[in-house]
Amino acid sequence: MQWPIFYGDELKLGNPESPVGVCTLWTKRDVIYKNLPEGKFAVCGNLYTVQGINPMLKNVLANPKIRYIVICGADLMKSGEALINFLKNGIGDDRKIIGSSGYIDSNVDTELVNKFRENVKIIDLRGREADVPAVLESIKEEAKPFMEPVWITELDKSSAPLKTEDVVFKVRGPSIPWVWLRALNNVMKFGEEKDTDYKIRQKEILDLVSVIDGDEPALPAWLPITERDLENYYETFFSKERPLGVEYTYGERLFNYQLSHVPDKFLEEFGEAQDQIGAVVRILKERPHTRRAVAFTLKEGDSGSKNPPCLTQIVWSIRAGKLVQTANFRSHDIFGAWLLNAFALRRLQRQIAERVGIGLGKLVILSNSAHVYENNWKEAEKILEKSFAGRVLPLVEDEHGYFIVKVEQGIFVEHYTKEGLPSGFVFHGKDAQILYRKILHEGLVSLMDHAAYLGHQLAKAEYCLKTGEKFVQDKA
Repeated sequence: MQWPIFYGDELKLGNPESPVGVCTLWTKRDVIYKNLPEGKFAVCGNLYTVQGINPMLKNVLANPKIRYIVICGADLMKSGEALINFLKNGIGDDRKIIGSSGYIDSNVDTELVNKFRENVKIIDLRGREADVPAVLESIKEEAKPFMEPVWITELDKSSAPLKTEDVVFKVRGPSIPWVWLRALNNVMKFGEEKDTDYKIRQKEILDLVSVIDGDEPALPAWLPITERDLENYYETFFSKERPLGVEYTYGERLFNYQLSHVPDKFLEEFGEAQDQIGAVVRILKERPHTRRAVAFTLKEGDSGSKNPPCLTQIVWSIRAGKLVQTANFRSHDIFGAWLLNAFALRRLQRQIAERVGIGLGKLVILSNSAHVYENNWKEAEKILEKSFAGRVLPLVEDEHGYFIVKVEQGIFVEHYTKEGLPSGFVFHGKDAQILYRKILHEGLVSLMDHAAYLGHQLAKAEYCLKTGEKFVQDKA
């Protein structure tokens, strides 16, 4: 079999007889690689997220000559910290890394996990990247395998997805965790299994629209992230500084961005502003009706980059006196990144609303490619089984209003705004199916549960009309 098993195209291979692997975390691999002494390392690559520990683990188990892993570079997502915790603390009964938020795949036997932890040593050079060549030169021992190679060529798998060619999936809810569960459910149920540029399978749906109405008062314990994960992420997201060797950060692009490649019509509004967020606040204060409150994260050279920003732009608008923020992601890891992204975006939206002096409106996240990588399928299904499956969908207010149904020599349906005022839409007839199809045609229902409720009430009204029984509309 060919080694490495996973991410072969993304790794730089060196001396197959070397006992050392070099992990550059978020720092561009080539920044470290170009200084490595020839013949002193077996493989060099990035480790962007905690989820990447599983393919790394399986690559090492297939090449047990590797006895040292040097970690260096910017640890933006604390994947290096998680790897250290994995070697130091191991995993719990739930296979979660003790001290970090990642999980180890179920198809790696506990015995193999222990062999890896007992025989592989982490050399932590984060912040000491200049020392990496000398440390590699100092390792003199031969690459003696600590076990026979084990080829685990698959990551955890789950049941086959439902087949659909549909695009544009919408989820809406009162909080970020609530909406995330439904977004994850859509990808896991309807995602198409396909390859990626990273040589790992994914489930993908296209054009997922997530609408968050409110906030979560506290972070639920069942989420795969912690308050510490959030604080670590905020530190990078809201900092205009870009660590040396890192290709980009959202904070740098949003708060310290050269606008030379932005279309002229936007430059006329913002000037050569480096702080895009500050410019957005200014224009919203001056002209609340503007359609030009936009921040970009893409730059001209990103089209040829192997790691272009996933978040490409953010747009702010004022509707009904509240700030609405819409973030567009060209590529969105729903399991590994969506939650951190959403919480950071909501915090950014709140800060801008406070600076402008208006209320906080909805957060909209457009995920052009909404996907879950293969190594997260099993854990995603566990979370959905525990916190989503079998639940009764709570009825929430439909932004488009509600209906009053009456039976008076026929079925009368009146539509009201959510404020309780008649909208002027009145429907009359004797056939429930025709009535609800007319109502849906008018676009007066935005939520599926309200459509189902209305259909049930109209069927009940039709029955009462035919039998002479008294009709009383059920409470929602």
